[in-house]
Amino acid sequence: MKLRLIDPAFFSVRRDGTYLASPRIKGRLRVHPAVVGVLTTAVDGIDVQALAADSAAVAQAVEKLHELGYLVPADDTGNDELPGPWREWGALAWQFHQSIRDTPFVRPESEGIDEYYEALHHRTRPANSKATRDDEEVLLLPRVRSRMPASFQDVLEGRRTHRDFSGDATPLDAFATLLHYGFGPLRFIDAGSVGVLQLRANASGGSRHETEAYVVVLNVRGVDPGIYRYDGIRHGLVPVREAVPRETMEHLTFDQGFFEAAGFGVFTTAFATRMSWKYRNPRAYKVLLHNVGHMAQVFSMTAAALGLGAAITGAFRDTEVEGLLGLPGPDEFPTFAMACGTPVRGDDDLPARYRFPTAPFPV
Repeated sequence: MKLRLIDPAFFSVRRDGTYLASPRIKGRLRVHPAVVGVLTTAVDGIDVQALAADSAAVAQAVEKLHELGYLVPADDTGNDELPGPWREWGALAWQFHQSIRDTPFVRPESEGIDEYYEALHHRTRPANSKATRDDEEVLLLPRVRSRMPASFQDVLEGRRTHRDFSGDATPLDAFATLLHYGFGPLRFIDAGSVGVLQLRANASGGSRHETEAYVVVLNVRGVDPGIYRYDGIRHGLVPVREAVPRETMEHLTFDQGFFEAAGFGVFTTAFATRMSWKYRNPRAYKVLLHNVGHMAQVFSMTAAALGLGAAITGAFRDTEVEGLLGLPGPDEFPTFAMACGTPVRGDDDLPARYRFPTAPFPV
């Protein structure tokens, strides 16, 4: 009987060896280089008996991999199809999902809480927000908050995704208020060994608040068009680069129409080191994505309370956005693109393109 690798299977090469993993099997195994060579070159399958004649040790390792489920009969293709959403999302996404399941989140199980916090003292703590250099100019925004008279129920029921905007200039006070509640600190607390933490309006795992905001001003009253980084500590805009045309924003977001008449846009980024400094488990990446969802909801609901409309999308051209914003490397990456402005509404106060169902439909 010939054997082949289970589908899908992944090899990862580290300094301490080569590891084999599959989302179909929990965990991973370190595999000897000689075994890796056999697994990756036997296109027609592995003949264990023939292999035993050349190397009994390698053949024994192959048999063990068969027992553990990493190798299956070469003619058995009945279970190769990926299950559920992973059929569309891909084997790599499934592997990541499986690899972070049931992992200890805050610290390794072998490490006590005292040792964990002691270790933090020996790790360089990243800043809670991006520092603005002394030689950088900052456009300070109004600190007088726009009133939001809508009730919480009104905001819950009135929050919608708005893709159509009037083209009117966004009022400066509303613009500044939205940035403040969306990305700025409301309070600070002393968290002992983990330093002084920001408390923002949105929830964030461990109050790490790794989200940064790059604001693309298109038509905001009193602010020149351009790309700025929002400095939440100073409540101001730090120039990043000159204005870009609306066509560029449309291109970057796959021509969804969000920026044809929006007052401004925001690219959110994750400064991931802020999270990984405290949480050293890959599951923290999942929480990081939850955090940006919390932020997006606060942004969207605050826009509704201010009488503005917002659209939020994860569909953007990552590499080109990183180049546009001048992001320094793999520790900071974009997470959302958001458009905001004065919404165009229909007679029922819903977004203009919404239509009420005119006939019964299955539910």
